[in-house]
Amino acid sequence: KEVAGQVFAVPPEQVDAEMRRRAKIINFGILYGMGVNALKTQLGTSVGEAHKFYDDYFATFTTLAKHLESTKGFARKHGYTETLFGRRRAFPEMKSPLPYVRAQAERMAINAPIQGTQSDVIKRAMVEANEMITRENAHADARLLLQVHDELVYEIRTDKVAPLTKEIKDIMEKALPEDMTNGVPIIAEAKIGPNWGEMTSFL
Repeated sequence: KEVAGQVFAVPPEQVDAEMRRRAKIINFGILYGMGVNALKTQLGTSVGEAHKFYDDYFATFTTLAKHLESTKGFARKHGYTETLFGRRRAFPEMKSPLPYVRAQAERMAINAPIQGTQSDVIKRAMVEANEMITRENAHADARLLLQVHDELVYEIRTDKVAPLTKEIKDIMEKALPEDMTNGVPIIAEAKIGPNWGEMTSFL
């Protein structure tokens, strides 16, 4: 809600579901290299309005444009990008003689450190959660069923739901060391239910 409030210049408490939906499209679309025409299509709006969203976004988040250009410049010079944990992805296409191939590589170069770091973080959380379950001799009480992007789906015995869910939530929120967060908190939302389609907020 805070980001949506900044995008639409309203207090967080005035942000509704449609604002959040649009803010998500604008935020992730621009971060991943979406241009004005693609933004127009995703938002279902006019070119003029999409242009205004685009310009206002960079005016609000003033250091973002510099970051995006810095990331592309690094990839052009070195041929790769890195996650916060140093995992690299190579982009030989940055040297392609074809402009559209270079442009696609630039979009992927912007995306890779963000999505790659997210992948690193969730994998660290999975390992640490498994270590916790092992320490507590709880493998008969909880098991990981699925990892879906930044979500972990566990099957947990009813009488162990509260303590284990709290511990897993804490682990997920601390999977990125504090000195690497730049002061941005990681918040994990816990939900429980009899199946994945009937989950309600917990904790």
